[in-house]
Amino acid sequence: MQAGTVISYSENPERPYAELMLHNGDRIQLSMDGAGVAIQRLEPGIPPAALFHADPDLTARICAALLGDETRPPPTPLRILVAAVAQLGSADEIRLAFEEAAAQAQ
Repeated sequence: MQAGTVISYSENPERPYAELMLHNGDRIQLSMDGAGVAIQRLEPGIPPAALFHADPDLTARICAALLGDETRPPPTPLRILVAAVAQLGSADEIRLAFEEAAAQAQ
């Protein structure tokens, strides 16, 4: 399966942000702040559609599960999530995968 393409990426300490284009054409936005992570589908002319949201604690558990113990030094949470999202094929797959990850992390 072809990975998604990162369109923009910023490790801004106050609000890390990334936007990706998946291989099926879905545009996805990931943003992080004090409230956790938000993943949204972007479509021209309509408001962003929420795919997933998690508080900081759940976000950290999901990132830890995605990363494992092998990587030193560990990458940032945004980099971990972007790598995971880029491997998924559609906005629907993202929503389902993160809902499942959240259920397992709780």
